[in-house]
Amino acid sequence: MMAPGGDLLLLFGASLLGSAHCVGMCGPYVAGCTQLYIPATSTAPARTGLRLLFIIGRLAVYCGIGLCAGAFGQVFLALAATAGLGGSVSVVAGLLALLFGLSLVGWLPDPARLVARAGLDGVMRAGRQRLRGSPALLVAPALGALQGLLPCAMVYAAASRAAVAGNATGGALTMLVFGLGTVPVNYLLTLVPRQILLRVRTQRLAGVLLALLGTLLILRGLAGFGLLPSTALW
Repeated sequence: MMAPGGDLLLLFGASLLGSAHCVGMCGPYVAGCTQLYIPATSTAPARTGLRLLFIIGRLAVYCGIGLCAGAFGQVFLALAATAGLGGSVSVVAGLLALLFGLSLVGWLPDPARLVARAGLDGVMRAGRQRLRGSPALLVAPALGALQGLLPCAMVYAAASRAAVAGNATGGALTMLVFGLGTVPVNYLLTLVPRQILLRVRTQRLAGVLLALLGTLLILRGLAGFGLLPSTALW
């Protein structure tokens, strides 16, 4: 089996490269938020601190998602093991990560757009409006947290991996690794015009990495069923 956490490198790489996807999906939201939580009269250090608080708010939500995914995954892993289906959770998580990865490549419809049509992103943007006029130190992390709830195929793929982490802590760590990979581009979104960042074309490569991660989870699950031998890769 792959060294513990070894496949997290794939997840981190996918989130780092897939941040170009964030530019298109979250760019307008981040730009609007920046105007809300950074007062025009604030100093350069204060602006940097507020931007970091915005990012911390999003990472906190990602860790919360991972915490829940890891906890529920732990229960399902235990139930599956009792039923003699120890590899089933890994196979399902792998299939989901594979599908989300292929959607980033462009071979399948983006499931995040389906969720967006259900109105979830509208709810998030309404929350942004409610925060108008609140203290910047509260608005920045709150707006970052709302961004963490926006529909995103990469987040769903990462949550699938968090579900097979084995426990809640492992799930939170998985999502933290994923979130850290998105930090550079999301920070730049608060500084650089979105049109410049849109020129970065790494989304398809990120999808390939997520698809590879999904494939490894599927193979790991099949090995758990005894259908494949365990190797150094899974």
